[in-house]
Amino acid sequence: MIPKMELLLALYRKWMRLGVGFSGTEPALEEPYLEELIAETSLIGRYDSRLIEGMAGWIQEHGDLINMSLMQKNIKLADSAVLGLISDLVAGKEAQKFKKIAKYCTPKSQPEMLFYGTGKSEETRTEAVKSETAVNRRWNLYYVDFKIKNGVVFQRNLMLKLNHNLARRALFGAEMRTEILNFLLNKRQSFPAQIARSLGYRYHRVMEDVHTLLRNGALVQQEVGRKKEITIAQPFMDYLKQIPF
Repeated sequence: MIPKMELLLALYRKWMRLGVGFSGTEPALEEPYLEELIAETSLIGRYDSRLIEGMAGWIQEHGDLINMSLMQKNIKLADSAVLGLISDLVAGKEAQKFKKIAKYCTPKSQPEMLFYGTGKSEETRTEAVKSETAVNRRWNLYYVDFKIKNGVVFQRNLMLKLNHNLARRALFGAEMRTEILNFLLNKRQSFPAQIARSLGYRYHRVMEDVHTLLRNGALVQQEVGRKKEITIAQPFMDYLKQIPF
């Protein structure tokens, strides 16, 4: 069943917010969760080649900003064969980290056309098989034409001005510590267990980074009943506000 146009439009708007130069609509008002968006696009984007090609272009230009731990957790929500295929096709320094996702991906059990619309034509399927590559055989996904549209992707400085969570990843690294800060900037205060559940991390790993951030003065904590609530320390908050994004 073809997804409703609203679902495709929502994906277009989210990728526009992240700096993919699609036309015909407005960017999303809020910054999307990158890893969830990649997973969702690997599924629904098979109905619209521009989404998959635009996503591949973004990964080739900005893939170093992907949190691979979160990406791995979102594999269960994705078409992992599509992600594996893209990991083999993208190139360049920024895409190297994303290539590691391939070891968590599973090929299709039977040959399929990457884009559902092209699978209706026997002529197209035959042409795709004739032009197959080792990458197609590895993932059992075939296509006649696939373009990595990195040419329509915004440059890094402009993209970061529109997406502050990714800007902090660019500065502090695409790792758990940055996600804890992003979470607290959005929620103001929280408990470590809640952060772990929301982000999908193990509690003890969250606590390791929370202790580091407390020790370095980035966070403060206060007793709330029998729990310890954490928030970003005001001096560090003032520092974050000075970041020119």
